[in-house]
Amino acid sequence: MFNLWSPIVKSTALSLKNRLLPLFAGLALLAGCASIGPTDDPVQRHFSWDRYVGGDDLATSCKPGEPARYRLVYNGIYTEQRRSYDFTAQPDGGALLEARVIGSGTLTRITLTEPLKPWQGDKALHRLNAAEFQQLTAALRDAGFEATAKKGLELRGDDFYWTASACRNGVFHFNAWAAEGYPGEAPAFDRARFMDVLAPFDHTGVAVNPPRKVPLPPYALMMNQAREKPNQPPHRYIVGDNGLIYTQRAFN
Repeated sequence: MFNLWSPIVKSTALSLKNRLLPLFAGLALLAGCASIGPTDDPVQRHFSWDRYVGGDDLATSCKPGEPARYRLVYNGIYTEQRRSYDFTAQPDGGALLEARVIGSGTLTRITLTEPLKPWQGDKALHRLNAAEFQQLTAALRDAGFEATAKKGLELRGDDFYWTASACRNGVFHFNAWAAEGYPGEAPAFDRARFMDVLAPFDHTGVAVNPPRKVPLPPYALMMNQAREKPNQPPHRYIVGDNGLIYTQRAFN
């Protein structure tokens, strides 16, 4: 049966979202867009996502005596799918996992009580035992996580990439892997087979958007086109010293 209220609910929710975004944008700027970790708030997530991807909140709170924490972020084309996995070590050697999947937002999920539900994403919790948690840390080692991140590596929103950050024994460490437009031909990215390990623990019920070859026009060209059209260019991060450099400017 046709739901008479559905178009009204969608229109009201979108109108509310459009009115509130500028307000929250200003508040986010005042707060420095700092990440506080995983969140169900899509507005807060939007304005702090880059800091979350870089693990800035893990870095600032990292101190001796705290349980080890790991974060993996998968960018499966920003406008299509993003996945995040936050692990907190437990005294028994296992870990608590908070998995999230953020898609493009399906308006059919709008409700009167939760007008922003389409943008909240899907979340699932899981407890790993010690052997399962060791599978994760072994996958990180195999991918080269312990080495120094490739300084200058570009992570583009219109591409596929992974980032991993961790706080262990009061020391923060970061690394990243980019498909650079050609998964299957990017050795470092291809070694980061994290999804093979994560799949049994990911109970979000959302299928992975698998890597595929994508055209990556020069970023400077996209920036120039954005000045001529009201289009927002995809985000672009640069790997720096043990973290990310957040920039939209064109590098030579």
